[in-house]
Order: sequence, then C-alpha cells, then structure tokens
Amino acid sequence: MPAGRVLVVILVTLLVWTVLYAPTMKRAAEASPLGVRRTVSLAVLAPLAAVSDWIGISELANTIERAVGRDPGKPGGAFVPPPEDIPVTPEEPDEDANGEGGPNGDGDGSTAEEDPIRAPSPSRKLRVAIVGDSLAAGLGYFAERVFRPRLVKVSRQGRISTGLARYDYFNWPFTMRRIVSSFDPDLVIVMLGENDHQSLQSVRGERVAQIGTPQWPAGYRGRVLKMMEIATSDGAKVVWAGLPISADLGLREHSRRQNDIYEFAASITDNAAYFDSWERFREPRAGYTAYFREGRQVILIREGDGLHFNAIGYTILAREIAKLAVEEFGLSPRTFDVAL
Repeated sequence: MPAGRVLVVILVTLLVWTVLYAPTMKRAAEASPLGVRRTVSLAVLAPLAAVSDWIGISELANTIERAVGRDPGKPGGAFVPPPEDIPVTPEEPDEDANGEGGPNGDGDGSTAEEDPIRAPSPSRKLRVAIVGDSLAAGLGYFAERVFRPRLVKVSRQGRISTGLARYDYFNWPFTMRRIVSSFDPDLVIVMLGENDHQSLQSVRGERVAQIGTPQWPAGYRGRVLKMMEIATSDGAKVVWAGLPISADLGLREHSRRQNDIYEFAASITDNAAYFDSWERFREPRAGYTAYFREGRQVILIREGDGLHFNAIGYTILAREIAKLAVEEFGLSPRTFDVAL
C-alpha cells in the first residue's frame, strides 16, 4: 500500500476513535482542575462530543467499556459499575406507638446517638448506602457480596469523577440529602477524595479556595463536616473510608492531608467513624504495595492504575469496614461474611 494511503488510513482511524470517545474525554476534562488546559480541552472536545452523541456512537463506546468491566471515564481501566437509582424505602410502623419508652422504645429516654445500629431481620433489612467517587462505586458493587442480602439492602451510590471540591460539577450535599430522605439508611459508607486535588468551587462555579493556600484545608474540612452532618441527620451511622496509599508519589502528600481532615471530622462528629485505608493497605517498609497478606496468602488487591482495588481488594475493603462498624456501632456480625 502506498505511503500516502497508509497515512490517510491512520488519520481516518484516529478521527473515528476521537469522535467515538469524545464524550468520555469531555467528562474527564470537565472534572479536571480549572485552567488553560481544561479550557482548551473542552473547546476542542465539546463539538466532537456533540457529534458523537448526535450520531449515537458514544453509547456504543460506553457499552463496550462497561461490557469488559471498565469505567468509561477513567484511565487505566479500573472496574467502576454505574450507580443505581436512589431507592425509596417505604415508611415503617412506629414501634413506639403505644407511648412506652423513649425515642427508641427502650424505656430510658436514650437518643439515637447513644444506641447501637439496629439489629436487622429478613422483614426489616438493614439499609446501607455506599456513596462517593469511583472508589465507592467499586466498593459498593462488592459490598453487595459481602453483606448478606437476606439481612441487608445495599444502595450503590458511587459516581465517577466526583468529590467535594467541585460543587459546580457534582453537588454531593444535595445528593446526600436525597439519599437520606428517600433511602433512610442505617449505615452510610463514604469513600471519595481522589478527585479533590484541586481548588474548591461553589455551585455557581466561583472559586472559594485556591488549592495550596491556607484557606483550602479549612474550606475542605467544612465540606467534609457538612457531608457527615447530612448523612447522620436522621440517625444513620457513618464510616468514612480514607484514601488508600497510591502508587503515584505526586498524589500521596495531598491524599494524606485529606485523610487527616476526614479523621478529624469523624472524631468530632457524633455517629461517625474513620476507617484508615492508608495504613490498612500499606506495606510498612516499602509504602505502596499492590498485595495484601491474608494469613499465609499474599493476594493481589490493586488495579494497574495504582489507586483502585480489584475484585478481591474491594471485597477485603468492604469486610474490613464492616468489622469497624461492629466495633464502633455494634453492627451485628451476622450481617456480613468474613471469608473471601
């Protein structure tokens, strides 16, 4: 084949690929930090994404990615299932309708803050909401296999490329209120932050705090506390899972600062506990490791992107979080499986 025709074939192939995946690249650009690079990327990708959506081939690309268990919006092919619709929990009869006992029917006037998480039954399952970014999406999918469906209803609310920094991109406080009012969870597991290494933006897109300034930690801490406040507003318990150690050295320092904020916020919030993913999955001497020691076994638990977990990793993570909920909130051990 003449060199000219080869070049034409290559260019046409690149153009088709770009149009095919333009919506995915546009979503990634929208969630990226504000700046010239983001502006230029959106200027180029927006019309291509519109063409892709109009033709209908963008959904084909997303379908192919999901069919092989990949997240269309993430590089590295991390497994990220889509969130489910927020379930609506029907109102349950008031067990204290006879007027006896305190708010929880125990006769001593104790409040929900002092009580352990309720014991579930097949007719009144425990409701567990798992919220956050793509880490939470993977966690939620495998938590459905760790928690026993006979006793627990898991609602998967992980949304890719989201976080607390960019309210203009995704408003988590608003969504958390919807989850609380519709699903009425007993336990909320939060895992997010990988997309928050950027300046804080308001819902209107106004910059609230520039990353790297003294205002950023205080502003971010306020958003974490607000998220915990909403999640626990109707009596739910919260386990906030910190960011795991990453293979990317450039992300580690900021992730550790975020984890410090999560841990502090949980320490001053009633009904909240912090799960230290960093220390649980860190190799004491080497730092980052893609493996986990389970008894005598050494198991691969991380994806190739150096951040997300694989199927076994998410299963272990869900189990460890459930164990913490047993210690902190009296979660019944019969609600989840310990074995892998």
